[in-house]
Order: sequence, then C-alpha cells, then structure tokens
Amino acid sequence: MKKGQPNKEYDLIIVGGGPAGLTAAAYAIRKRIETMLISEDLGGKTNYKFSLPGIETHPIIDGEELVSKFKSQLQYLDFARHLDRVIKVERTTDGFIVSTKSGVSFRGKAAIIATGVMPRRLNVPGEKELIGHGVSYSTVSHAPLFIDMNVAVVGQGTTALQAVAELAQIAKSVNAIGTPTKLIESNLGQKLKADGKVKFLTDYDVVEIRGKATVDGIVVRSKTDKTEQTLPVQGVFIEMGYETEGALYSHMVKTTADGRIMISENNQTNIPGLFAAGDITDVNAQQVVIAIGEGANAALSAYNYLLSLKHR
Repeated sequence: MKKGQPNKEYDLIIVGGGPAGLTAAAYAIRKRIETMLISEDLGGKTNYKFSLPGIETHPIIDGEELVSKFKSQLQYLDFARHLDRVIKVERTTDGFIVSTKSGVSFRGKAAIIATGVMPRRLNVPGEKELIGHGVSYSTVSHAPLFIDMNVAVVGQGTTALQAVAELAQIAKSVNAIGTPTKLIESNLGQKLKADGKVKFLTDYDVVEIRGKATVDGIVVRSKTDKTEQTLPVQGVFIEMGYETEGALYSHMVKTTADGRIMISENNQTNIPGLFAAGDITDVNAQQVVIAIGEGANAALSAYNYLLSLKHR
C-alpha cells in the first residue's frame, strides 16, 4: 500500500474518540456497520478527572461510567479503531477520505465528525498542574462542588458572566476577573454587582494560579499600575471560549462564527453522508451526557443514510 492511499473502505468513518465518538462507534458496531474510529486517544474529556478534598465520595450524575464501557469495547475491538492524528477530511464522489499524520488514509461511505473542542487556556504558571484540582473549564459541570467556597471566574464574554451568576448562588464569594464594563452594566451584571458575594476586577489579568495539591490562591495584576495581589480562592473557573479543529472540515460544512458545525435534529451537516456530534456542533451545552446522546443519534442517522444507499 502506498503512503497516503486509502488503507481500506469502510461503511462509516468516525473522527474523534471522546464521548460522542465512542458512543457513535458502539452504536454503529451494534448495527453491523463496518466502522473505523480514528483518534489520538480514547475517552476525550473523560480522561481528565476532577477531584477536591472531601468531595470524592459525593455522588455526581454524569456519563463517565457509560463512556468507560464504550471505551473498553473499542479497546477490545482493535480492528475498529486507529490511534492517530487526523490531518485532513476530504469529500469524494462516493464518500469521504480521512488522512492521518502517519500517512495512512481511510475511505468511508459516510463519516461522523466528533472531534470535540479544546478550552482556551490562560497559559500561566500553576494552571496546567492544577487542572482538575481546583482549575475548571466548565462551570456547568463543576460549580456544584464549590458550595460555600471562595472562587474566581476568568473571562470577558457572556458565558463568563453567566458562570459568575451560577457560582454566586453556590459559592461563598466570587471574584470576576476581566469582565468588561459593558457586561457589568447589563441587567445581569447590575444584579450581580449588587450581590455582596461578587467582586468585579475589570482591569486585571491573571498571572499565576497557586496551590500544591489543590488551588489555594490566584495572583492578579492591575493593567493600570501593574501592582499585584493574591486572592485566596479554592476554585478557578476559566471561561474564555473554545478552540476547534476547523481546518479539518470548515472547507466543507457550514459552521457558526466560533467554528462549531451546524447540524440538523438528525446530526446531519449540510453535506449528505457527513454527520457531526458532541461539543464540536452548535448544540447548546457541552456536557458528557449530551455528547453521548448526540453520538448515538449521529450513528443511527448514519445507519439510515447507508441503508438508503443500498436501496438506490
């Protein structure tokens, strides 16, 4: 086989091994669809565990246990997975070709894009080391763990302000770092400003997140006089948006302004035979349980599409 030539033709190619991709693969295999899942790893966001002292035994309803079962299934079915980085997805007259970094390519009659998104990071000292130990990129997922604690929210958009509002109902105090004046002047911003729990630090940047086993403080610097201060917090919620792998698909499908793939209720993109599922789509919330449902729906839609090809 020549490098770059399609290795084998499948009914369905799935790009991405997170909750949506794993679920799609499991459902497709059950439908006897010849499937190949391509991803650098299996598990996606569920590989990052969140733990704080004293909360490990609290029951939290999520989809991680189900995802782990799908992950185990794909690890066992090595003929249905290829661990590699996808560098190109191309549309052909009869399907799609997915090319990988190692030079191996796969052809599919249908495809599902489930590459997820990556949160934008602050890239400051302490951030990487404390991910999952007080540093979170999902207020929706982790806010309930910070009851009566001091926290900080970092971000300039509406999502960050909504995170402040959610945490203000739970936490002891909330430091909102980087919130622009125009958002503070909004109805929600004014309500939060009047709340004794919330403190807005508009003209400040985060320069360090401190802590050993878990977060115990955050260092902020004034943009005006460059002075620094340390805020004692147990949680840091970074709500700065997400980055997508738009180069893989933006030349083919319709996307939102922030690069998410637009889909129908059947997870169909604007390209026949090309589906998308999980965080990469324009579905409202980025949650594991939602991605699981999206993955199942995309697989069943792909199955119906492949059936239609057989009867043409």
